[in-house]
Amino acid sequence: MDPYSLRFTHNLLLFLYLIALLSTCVASQSFANPAWAPLAVRSPYLSCWNNASSPLSAVPSFWNQAGATLGWTGMIRVDGVAYQWMGGNTLGFRNPTVLGLEITPTRTIYRFQAGSTMQINVTYLTPIETEDMVKQSIPFSYFYLDAVSADGQPHEVQAYVDITGEWVSGDRGANISWTTTTTGISTFHEISLSEPAQYQEVADQAQDATVYLATLSGTGSSAVPAVNYLVPSRMDFNNSGVVTNANLGNSGPMNGSSTNPWPVFSVSADLGRIVQTPQDQPLVWAIGVVRNPSISYTTATGAVQDRAPYFLVKYPNIESVIDAFLGDFSNSTNRAIALDAQILADAAKISPTYSTLVSTAVRQTIAGIEVTVSKGSDGQWNTSDVKMFMKDVGTSGRVNPVEILYASFPFFLYINPAYAALLLEPLLEYQSSPQYTQPYAATDLGTSYPKAHGNNGAHSQGIEQSANMLIMVLAHALVSGDGTLISRYYTTLRTWTSYLIPTISNPGQQFTADPQLVTNSPNLLLKGIIGVQAMAKIGSLLVRDDDTSAFTNYSQSLMQMWKSSAISSDGTHILETYGGNQSSWSLPYNLYADKLLQTNLVDNALYSAETSFLNKLSNVTTSSATPFGVPVDPSNTQGNAAWTLMTAAIVTDPGVRDDLVRPVQQQIASKIAGFPYSRVYYVDSGDVVSGRASPALGAFFAPLALSLPFKSVTIPPTPPAASTASTTKKSIVGPAVGGVLGGLALLILAAAFWWYWRRRNSPGDRGHSDATVSAIFKASRSNAGAVEATDLHTIHFHQNNEYK
Repeated sequence: MDPYSLRFTHNLLLFLYLIALLSTCVASQSFANPAWAPLAVRSPYLSCWNNASSPLSAVPSFWNQAGATLGWTGMIRVDGVAYQWMGGNTLGFRNPTVLGLEITPTRTIYRFQAGSTMQINVTYLTPIETEDMVKQSIPFSYFYLDAVSADGQPHEVQAYVDITGEWVSGDRGANISWTTTTTGISTFHEISLSEPAQYQEVADQAQDATVYLATLSGTGSSAVPAVNYLVPSRMDFNNSGVVTNANLGNSGPMNGSSTNPWPVFSVSADLGRIVQTPQDQPLVWAIGVVRNPSISYTTATGAVQDRAPYFLVKYPNIESVIDAFLGDFSNSTNRAIALDAQILADAAKISPTYSTLVSTAVRQTIAGIEVTVSKGSDGQWNTSDVKMFMKDVGTSGRVNPVEILYASFPFFLYINPAYAALLLEPLLEYQSSPQYTQPYAATDLGTSYPKAHGNNGAHSQGIEQSANMLIMVLAHALVSGDGTLISRYYTTLRTWTSYLIPTISNPGQQFTADPQLVTNSPNLLLKGIIGVQAMAKIGSLLVRDDDTSAFTNYSQSLMQMWKSSAISSDGTHILETYGGNQSSWSLPYNLYADKLLQTNLVDNALYSAETSFLNKLSNVTTSSATPFGVPVDPSNTQGNAAWTLMTAAIVTDPGVRDDLVRPVQQQIASKIAGFPYSRVYYVDSGDVVSGRASPALGAFFAPLALSLPFKSVTIPPTPPAASTASTTKKSIVGPAVGGVLGGLALLILAAAFWWYWRRRNSPGDRGHSDATVSAIFKASRSNAGAVEATDLHTIHFHQNNEYK
């Protein structure tokens, strides 16, 4: 693109972005900036933040804040006077005046004034590539500087940035190695541990990462890379604008020595005598944290596979990656501005209050994932085997944690539902293999990222995780129009549904994935029932008429019985437990799945009643005593930002929705929390419980995802050979007599399912035919024939977990 076209495109996108931004101004006036500003937040191991209110004195840090500062300093020198705009000013340099801070979905923009003569903008840009997976897989972020004279006169300007080895490892006493490389396009520092440990972490930082600080080189560039100790490096720039490249060799302690602490890796540039930087040519740097291999993955055959970052399918070495990334800066910036404008405009249609919140969720959600590829037997990249993996950042460090993926799912549906499929595929593939023997869905793909070796352990979240998977798989198919997953893994999905039906009837010690250990939770069982209906819709898409009819009847019957015990006697709200205190309640976030999938299991009257109840609840709980919103249930004071936004998405009154959203904003803006945006926190103090920088905040897109249109679902004409058995049509049970299950019939069905799964999971009966269970259900349907439809009102859930 020629310079004039590029400038026109950039200005047009900027104009559209400003229009979107104006629509949020009213709400922004009442919503303070977040307490933390994302700087370079791109992957589980590239996650750098800064204290938003003290950008000059605070040192940037890793997301976990466990003393994990990341040395990163920025300075500008105007007419011989140096000003430090980032990094914690320990050497007493002048600071510029902070004029403002703006946080968009993809960018953090600081505005400074250096003395009385030069205004500068420093922008931290994390690209979010919605259409190009190669670009999305590059674990780099941009940061760039543009300047304009405050007095209209030209001034001599130099700029400087440096980083320390703290980016490489959580072990601050480790030895590091480094090199500096210049190509025809770029100049970059490369830093790594002298003795890396593959797939290991220290204080949440990878022990096998290589860190890069890069900028453009070549014609017209004045970039000068240097390696020196911290004090002489920054003092050189302060005194002369030029940094001496000391003879430090190529390795040494990360923290240096007592006399010469902290080697730093710098890039400085002389911009010359300028009135302003060229509009389309700011001074650009890139920072990246690269790991290859990225993931250790156990395949369906049980083989352990090292998976590489996906960008390697196009770029054979790091030089070509960095050259391409820096060379794409202008186009990447335009795409980011366009995406910002789209997100903010869509959010503003819902509410100005809501639109100010979505910007805080985007980068940390996408930073929870990595895009990977495997090699085939021929040693070439297998581009048909692309998988995404998510880390449970801020909580457990698990791989593809199902409840966190479920929380983040609205974001991926909105950004690109193909990404959602790539996150689901590893879970589905593993659980459809002989490696997995449980009748319900797993909680994750491994307990320690980045080792995705599967998790075959028994657990008490069978309803939660099975329903989560069914809901997500159907949502992906409906929004994307791609029926590959529902076709390929139909038997696995059907297995989970068959587990849900009797377990919902007799939940026993079933829990959600939340810290609150509540049994007999109507909110949890509602999700399970929606999961059953999701399977009915999956069957319909695949023209599995018997399954569609059976699962539809089951979900409707279970729903009728759920209503009899799950809702307060006055019909105003969902209870905390079946048969519990009528004044007890639960945040009804699982209603969201009914709206998302349009299963229509829940009457509109209940949505209206819950809205009124939440209105009263918000007015009571959101007070000076609990300023940060409504807790998940009345048994504690823990709020969940993800579940709150899902609840906000389903209420029928915009005012109630905003009343739910506003306290979440206030917690994010609160200085009390002391950490990046968190998933779970105390509503009375704002203190973090868990989920710092969690991808679960993709749930902030829950209201937006409800507006996504459904597409006609295309089913692959021929299932993959390995999956043929998984898609063979089998009927587990026909529709119940009269479309209604009586109490005796349901008890028989529950016992039959339980017997069947016990038999199926025994070593000698793993491959048990459905013929036996089909015969059992024929008998149960025969017994059910004597039960009249009018007997339904006598069937209730009871606190003793029996279905009577």
